[in-house]
Amino acid sequence: MTNKRLDHKATKALIIINAPGNLWRCVFILSVLVLILVSCAPAAPPASTSTPTASPLPSLTATATFIPTPTPTITPTPEPAWYTPIDPSLGQLKNQYAEVANKRARVYVTFQDAVAKNGNYGYLPKYPAYVAYTASRSSDDGRTFFLTQKGWMDGADLQMLTPSTFAGFELTRAVDFRFGWVLADTQSVNAAGTPIRAYSRYEVVHEVPAVTQNPGHIAVGADEWLPEDKVALINPQVPAEAGAGACRFIYVDIATQTLGVYEDCKLIFATLVSTGANDWTFEGDYNILYKVEYNSILPPETSTSNYYIEQVPYFMTYAQNFGFHGAYWHDNFGAAASHGCINLSPADAKWLYDWAVIGTRVIISPGK
Repeated sequence: MTNKRLDHKATKALIIINAPGNLWRCVFILSVLVLILVSCAPAAPPASTSTPTASPLPSLTATATFIPTPTPTITPTPEPAWYTPIDPSLGQLKNQYAEVANKRARVYVTFQDAVAKNGNYGYLPKYPAYVAYTASRSSDDGRTFFLTQKGWMDGADLQMLTPSTFAGFELTRAVDFRFGWVLADTQSVNAAGTPIRAYSRYEVVHEVPAVTQNPGHIAVGADEWLPEDKVALINPQVPAEAGAGACRFIYVDIATQTLGVYEDCKLIFATLVSTGANDWTFEGDYNILYKVEYNSILPPETSTSNYYIEQVPYFMTYAQNFGFHGAYWHDNFGAAASHGCINLSPADAKWLYDWAVIGTRVIISPGK
Protein backbone atom coordinates (compact mmCIF):
# COMPACT_ATOMS: atom_id res chain seq x y z
CA MET A 1 0.00 0.00 0.00
CA THR A 2 2.72 2.31 0.90
CA ASN A 3 4.82 1.60 -2.22
CA LYS A 4 1.94 2.39 -4.39
CA ARG A 5 1.58 5.80 -2.85
CA LEU A 6 5.31 6.57 -3.36
CA ASP A 7 5.19 5.51 -6.95
CA HIS A 8 2.16 7.64 -7.46
CA LYS A 9 3.96 10.73 -6.02
CA ALA A 10 7.05 10.17 -8.14
CA THR A 11 4.94 9.77 -11.24
CA LYS A 12 3.16 12.99 -10.39
CA ALA A 13 6.50 14.86 -9.92
CA LEU A 14 7.81 13.68 -13.24
CA ILE A 15 4.63 14.86 -14.88
CA ILE A 16 5.06 18.25 -13.34
CA ILE A 17 8.71 18.51 -14.34
CA ASN A 18 8.17 17.28 -17.84
CA ALA A 19 5.38 19.64 -18.47
CA PRO A 20 6.66 22.53 -20.62
CA GLY A 21 5.08 25.22 -18.59
CA ASN A 22 6.15 23.75 -15.41
CA LEU A 23 9.82 23.51 -16.43
CA TRP A 24 10.43 27.24 -16.19
CA ARG A 25 8.58 27.36 -12.94
CA CYS A 26 10.96 24.80 -11.53
CA VAL A 27 14.02 26.68 -12.75
CA PHE A 28 12.74 29.85 -11.12
CA ILE A 29 11.99 28.09 -7.84
CA LEU A 30 15.42 26.44 -7.82
CA SER A 31 17.11 29.81 -8.43
CA VAL A 32 15.22 31.37 -5.53
CA LEU A 33 16.18 28.49 -3.30
CA VAL A 34 19.86 28.86 -4.24
CA LEU A 35 19.77 32.58 -3.41
CA ILE A 36 18.08 31.85 -0.09
CA LEU A 37 20.64 29.21 0.75
CA VAL A 38 23.57 31.48 -0.13
CA SER A 39 22.28 34.39 1.97
CA CYS A 40 21.65 32.10 4.91
CA ALA A 41 24.98 30.39 4.71
CA PRO A 42 27.31 31.13 7.60
CA ALA A 43 30.01 33.77 7.01
CA ALA A 44 33.33 32.52 5.85
CA PRO A 45 35.62 31.89 8.77
CA PRO A 46 38.03 34.73 9.44
CA ALA A 47 41.58 34.43 8.38
CA SER A 48 43.67 32.39 10.69
CA THR A 49 44.13 34.22 14.01
CA SER A 50 47.22 32.28 14.92
CA THR A 51 50.10 34.59 15.87
CA PRO A 52 52.61 34.61 13.09
CA THR A 53 56.10 33.62 13.93
CA ALA A 54 57.98 36.84 14.69
CA SER A 55 60.87 37.49 12.41
CA PRO A 56 64.05 38.42 14.25
CA LEU A 57 64.55 42.18 14.35
CA PRO A 58 67.62 43.44 12.60
CA SER A 59 70.37 44.47 15.00
CA LEU A 60 70.33 48.21 15.68
CA THR A 61 73.32 50.28 14.67
CA ALA A 62 74.13 52.83 17.39
CA THR A 63 73.56 56.36 16.22
CA ALA A 64 76.66 58.55 16.81
CA THR A 65 76.22 61.11 19.62
CA PHE A 66 75.98 64.58 18.21
CA ILE A 67 78.88 66.71 19.34
CA PRO A 68 78.52 70.37 18.47
CA THR A 69 81.49 72.00 16.84
CA PRO A 70 83.28 73.84 19.63
CA THR A 71 83.64 77.56 19.39
CA PRO A 72 87.27 78.17 18.51
CA THR A 73 89.31 79.58 21.38
CA ILE A 74 90.88 82.85 20.45
CA THR A 75 94.50 82.84 21.48
CA PRO A 76 95.65 86.36 22.26
CA THR A 77 98.63 87.60 20.35
CA PRO A 78 101.67 87.01 22.56
CA GLU A 79 103.03 90.18 24.07
CA PRO A 80 106.48 90.93 22.68
CA ALA A 81 109.16 90.23 25.27
CA TRP A 82 110.13 93.45 26.97
CA TYR A 83 112.53 92.31 29.68
CA THR A 84 115.02 89.58 30.51
CA PRO A 85 116.25 88.42 33.94
CA ILE A 86 119.87 89.11 34.72
CA ASP A 87 122.33 86.25 34.99
CA PRO A 88 121.63 84.51 38.34
CA SER A 89 125.32 83.67 38.69
CA LEU A 90 125.87 87.35 39.53
CA GLY A 91 124.46 86.53 42.96
CA GLN A 92 127.25 84.10 43.84
CA LEU A 93 129.39 85.46 46.68
CA LYS A 94 132.89 84.42 47.70
CA ASN A 95 131.94 84.04 51.36
CA GLN A 96 129.26 82.34 53.40
CA TYR A 97 127.53 84.33 56.08
CA ALA A 98 125.97 84.06 59.52
CA GLU A 99 124.13 86.29 61.94
CA VAL A 100 125.61 86.47 65.44
CA ALA A 101 122.94 85.20 67.80
CA ASN A 102 124.79 85.82 71.08
CA LYS A 103 125.65 89.37 72.10
CA ARG A 104 128.59 88.06 74.15
CA ALA A 105 129.84 85.66 71.50
CA ARG A 106 133.59 85.08 71.76
CA VAL A 107 136.09 85.22 68.93
CA TYR A 108 139.13 82.97 69.43
CA VAL A 109 142.54 83.39 67.89
CA THR A 110 142.97 79.74 66.87
CA PHE A 111 140.79 76.70 66.37
CA GLN A 112 142.48 75.00 69.33
CA ASP A 113 141.69 78.00 71.54
CA ALA A 114 138.02 77.82 70.49
CA VAL A 115 137.83 74.08 71.24
CA ALA A 116 139.51 74.54 74.63
CA LYS A 117 137.49 77.68 75.43
CA ASN A 118 140.60 79.20 76.94
CA GLY A 119 141.26 82.85 77.61
CA ASN A 120 142.72 83.65 74.18
CA TYR A 121 139.59 85.36 72.82
CA GLY A 122 137.98 88.73 72.18
CA TYR A 123 134.58 90.17 71.20
CA LEU A 124 133.13 91.69 68.07
CA PRO A 125 133.17 95.50 68.08
CA LYS A 126 129.39 96.01 67.71
CA TYR A 127 126.13 94.15 68.02
CA PRO A 128 123.94 93.28 66.12
CA ALA A 129 126.61 91.68 63.96
CA TYR A 130 126.90 89.66 60.78
CA VAL A 131 130.02 87.70 59.97
CA ALA A 132 131.50 86.11 56.87
CA TYR A 133 133.17 82.74 57.24
CA THR A 134 135.52 80.99 54.85
CA ALA A 135 136.11 77.69 56.67
CA SER A 136 134.58 75.40 59.28
CA ARG A 137 135.90 72.57 61.43
CA SER A 138 134.41 70.10 63.84
CA SER A 139 135.93 69.14 67.18
CA ASP A 140 136.23 65.59 68.48
CA ASP A 141 133.16 66.11 70.63
CA GLY A 142 131.02 67.11 67.62
CA ARG A 143 131.02 70.90 67.99
CA THR A 144 131.42 73.01 64.85
CA PHE A 145 133.49 76.19 64.65
CA PHE A 146 133.68 78.81 61.89
CA LEU A 147 136.60 80.98 60.78
CA THR A 148 135.36 84.58 60.46
CA GLN A 149 137.26 87.73 59.61
CA LYS A 150 138.02 88.33 63.31
CA GLY A 151 138.78 84.71 64.25
CA TRP A 152 137.20 81.39 65.22
CA MET A 153 133.66 81.37 66.56
CA ASP A 154 131.52 78.62 68.09
CA GLY A 155 128.70 77.57 65.73
CA ALA A 156 126.33 77.60 68.71
CA ASP A 157 126.62 81.42 68.67
CA LEU A 158 125.77 81.76 64.97
CA GLN A 159 122.71 81.50 62.77
CA MET A 160 123.55 80.57 59.18
CA LEU A 161 122.19 82.90 56.47
CA THR A 162 120.99 82.26 52.93
CA PRO A 163 121.28 85.47 50.84
CA SER A 164 118.27 86.60 48.83
CA THR A 165 117.96 85.27 45.30
CA PHE A 166 115.76 88.17 44.18
CA ALA A 167 117.03 90.05 41.14
CA GLY A 168 115.86 92.81 38.84
CA PHE A 169 115.94 92.64 35.07
CA GLU A 170 117.18 94.34 31.94
CA LEU A 171 114.69 95.88 29.51
CA THR A 172 114.91 94.54 25.98
CA ARG A 173 112.81 97.23 24.32
CA ALA A 174 111.20 100.57 25.05
CA VAL A 175 107.87 100.37 26.88
CA ASP A 176 105.20 102.96 27.50
CA PHE A 177 103.60 101.43 30.59
CA ARG A 178 104.46 101.35 34.27
CA PHE A 179 105.77 98.05 35.53
CA GLY A 180 107.13 96.54 38.68
CA TRP A 181 106.76 93.82 41.28
CA VAL A 182 104.22 92.42 43.69
CA LEU A 183 105.51 93.18 47.21
CA ALA A 184 103.55 90.55 49.11
CA ASP A 185 101.40 87.53 48.27
CA THR A 186 98.02 88.89 47.28
CA GLN A 187 94.90 88.33 45.19
CA SER A 188 93.70 90.17 42.11
CA VAL A 189 90.02 91.07 41.81
CA ASN A 190 87.62 92.38 39.20
CA ALA A 191 85.83 95.70 39.48
CA ALA A 192 83.08 94.02 41.50
CA GLY A 193 85.61 92.73 44.02
CA THR A 194 85.42 89.07 42.97
CA PRO A 195 88.80 87.29 43.35
CA ILE A 196 90.48 86.33 40.08
CA ARG A 197 93.85 84.77 40.88
CA ALA A 198 96.70 84.71 43.38
CA TYR A 199 99.94 86.63 42.87
CA SER A 200 103.24 85.81 44.57
CA ARG A 201 105.76 88.16 46.10
CA TYR A 202 108.30 89.52 43.59
CA GLU A 203 106.10 88.51 40.63
CA VAL A 204 106.56 90.92 37.71
CA VAL A 205 103.45 92.85 36.60
CA HIS A 206 102.69 95.86 34.47
CA GLU A 207 99.87 98.34 34.31
CA VAL A 208 97.33 98.29 31.47
CA PRO A 209 94.91 101.02 30.34
CA ALA A 210 91.77 100.91 32.46
CA VAL A 211 88.30 101.54 31.03
CA THR A 212 86.88 102.10 34.50
CA GLN A 213 88.14 103.50 37.77
CA ASN A 214 88.91 101.38 40.83
CA PRO A 215 90.41 103.62 43.53
CA GLY A 216 93.22 102.03 45.50
CA HIS A 217 93.96 99.47 42.79
CA ILE A 218 96.23 99.04 39.78
CA ALA A 219 94.83 97.57 36.55
CA VAL A 220 96.95 94.60 35.43
CA GLY A 221 94.48 93.04 33.00
CA ALA A 222 91.06 93.36 31.42
CA ASP A 223 88.95 94.03 34.50
CA GLU A 224 91.71 92.68 36.74
CA TRP A 225 93.08 94.76 39.59
CA LEU A 226 95.76 94.50 42.28
CA PRO A 227 95.81 96.47 45.54
CA GLU A 228 97.94 99.56 45.02
CA ASP A 229 99.81 99.09 48.30
CA LYS A 230 100.90 95.58 47.26
CA VAL A 231 102.68 96.72 44.08
CA ALA A 232 105.80 98.81 43.40
CA LEU A 233 105.82 100.36 39.94
CA ILE A 234 108.44 102.17 37.85
CA ASN A 235 107.68 104.80 35.23
CA PRO A 236 110.00 104.10 32.28
CA GLN A 237 110.18 107.71 31.16
CA VAL A 238 113.27 109.77 31.93
CA PRO A 239 112.39 111.45 35.26
CA ALA A 240 111.96 115.21 35.33
CA GLU A 241 114.67 115.58 38.01
CA ALA A 242 117.26 114.35 35.54
CA GLY A 243 116.82 117.41 33.33
CA ALA A 244 117.07 117.75 29.60
CA GLY A 245 119.71 115.67 27.88
CA ALA A 246 120.31 113.36 30.87
CA CYS A 247 121.33 110.06 29.33
CA ARG A 248 123.42 108.01 31.80
CA PHE A 249 122.52 107.87 35.48
CA ILE A 250 121.15 105.85 38.40
CA TYR A 251 117.75 106.88 39.71
CA VAL A 252 116.39 105.86 43.11
CA ASP A 253 112.75 106.51 44.07
CA ILE A 254 112.41 106.39 47.85
CA ALA A 255 108.61 106.38 47.75
CA THR A 256 108.41 103.22 45.63
CA GLN A 257 111.73 101.70 46.81
CA THR A 258 112.79 101.17 43.21
CA LEU A 259 115.96 101.79 41.24
CA GLY A 260 116.33 102.43 37.53
CA VAL A 261 119.44 102.64 35.40
CA TYR A 262 119.33 104.91 32.34
CA GLU A 263 121.73 104.73 29.43
CA ASP A 264 121.48 106.46 26.05
CA CYS A 265 118.53 108.37 27.49
CA LYS A 266 116.43 105.24 28.08
CA LEU A 267 115.74 102.84 30.93
CA ILE A 268 117.84 99.67 30.63
CA PHE A 269 117.67 98.08 34.11
CA ALA A 270 115.20 98.12 36.99
CA THR A 271 114.94 96.56 40.42
CA LEU A 272 113.71 96.89 44.01
CA VAL A 273 115.92 98.30 46.77
CA SER A 274 115.82 99.00 50.49
CA THR A 275 116.68 102.55 51.43
CA GLY A 276 117.18 103.86 54.95
CA ALA A 277 114.52 103.30 57.55
CA ASN A 278 113.31 106.40 59.37
CA ASP A 279 114.25 108.64 56.40
CA TRP A 280 117.96 107.90 56.82
CA THR A 281 118.54 108.04 53.04
CA PHE A 282 118.78 111.64 51.84
CA GLU A 283 117.52 112.79 48.47
CA GLY A 284 119.80 114.73 46.18
CA ASP A 285 122.05 114.67 43.11
CA TYR A 286 125.34 112.82 43.63
CA ASN A 287 128.13 110.94 41.85
CA ILE A 288 129.85 107.62 42.52
CA LEU A 289 132.98 108.40 44.55
CA TYR A 290 134.49 105.06 45.49
CA LYS A 291 134.15 101.37 44.63
CA VAL A 292 135.32 98.24 46.43
CA GLU A 293 134.17 94.67 45.87
CA TYR A 294 134.06 93.64 49.55
CA ASN A 295 134.19 95.89 52.56
CA SER A 296 133.33 95.40 56.25
CA ILE A 297 131.35 98.30 57.63
CA LEU A 298 130.74 99.94 60.98
CA PRO A 299 128.48 102.91 61.68
CA PRO A 300 130.08 106.38 61.51
CA GLU A 301 131.29 107.73 64.83
CA THR A 302 128.52 110.33 64.81
CA SER A 303 125.83 107.68 64.25
CA THR A 304 123.55 106.47 67.01
CA SER A 305 123.25 103.08 65.26
CA ASN A 306 125.06 99.94 66.36
CA TYR A 307 126.05 97.29 63.84
CA TYR A 308 129.02 95.35 62.54
CA ILE A 309 128.84 93.71 59.12
CA GLU A 310 131.68 91.73 57.59
CA GLN A 311 132.50 91.47 53.89
CA VAL A 312 129.68 93.57 52.44
CA PRO A 313 129.69 92.92 48.68
CA TYR A 314 130.00 95.50 45.89
CA PHE A 315 130.19 98.70 47.87
CA MET A 316 129.99 102.06 46.03
CA THR A 317 129.81 105.37 47.92
CA TYR A 318 128.13 108.49 46.60
CA ALA A 319 128.24 110.74 49.71
CA GLN A 320 130.60 110.22 52.66
CA ASN A 321 129.74 106.77 54.08
CA PHE A 322 126.47 106.46 52.16
CA GLY A 323 126.43 104.21 49.17
CA PHE A 324 125.07 101.22 47.28
CA HIS A 325 125.91 97.67 48.33
CA GLY A 326 124.63 94.15 48.38
CA ALA A 327 122.72 92.99 51.45
CA TYR A 328 123.09 89.30 52.28
CA TRP A 329 121.36 89.55 55.66
CA HIS A 330 117.78 90.38 54.62
CA ASP A 331 115.19 89.87 51.89
CA ASN A 332 113.08 93.00 52.45
CA PHE A 333 113.65 94.57 49.05
CA GLY A 334 110.83 96.94 48.22
CA ALA A 335 110.71 98.25 51.81
CA ALA A 336 112.94 100.68 53.72
CA ALA A 337 115.27 98.67 55.94
CA SER A 338 118.81 100.06 56.00
CA HIS A 339 120.82 102.43 58.17
CA GLY A 340 121.00 104.91 55.30
CA CYS A 341 122.75 103.08 52.49
CA ILE A 342 120.84 101.72 49.54
CA ASN A 343 120.62 97.93 49.84
CA LEU A 344 120.38 95.68 46.81
CA SER A 345 120.20 91.92 46.43
CA PRO A 346 123.63 90.34 45.78
CA ALA A 347 122.90 89.82 42.06
CA ASP A 348 121.62 93.37 41.57
CA ALA A 349 124.55 94.84 43.49
CA LYS A 350 126.99 93.00 41.22
CA TRP A 351 125.17 94.15 38.07
CA LEU A 352 125.19 97.78 39.22
CA TYR A 353 128.81 97.57 40.38
CA ASP A 354 129.91 96.33 36.95
CA TRP A 355 127.91 99.00 35.10
CA ALA A 356 128.81 102.08 37.14
CA VAL A 357 132.10 103.93 37.02
CA ILE A 358 133.62 106.57 39.21
CA GLY A 359 131.70 109.77 38.53
CA THR A 360 128.44 108.09 37.43
CA ARG A 361 125.53 110.36 38.29
CA VAL A 362 123.15 109.30 41.07
CA ILE A 363 119.74 110.89 41.57
CA ILE A 364 117.89 110.05 44.78
CA SER A 365 114.29 111.27 44.66
CA PRO A 366 111.73 111.35 47.46
CA GLY A 367 109.19 110.19 44.88
CA LYS A 368 105.50 110.89 45.15
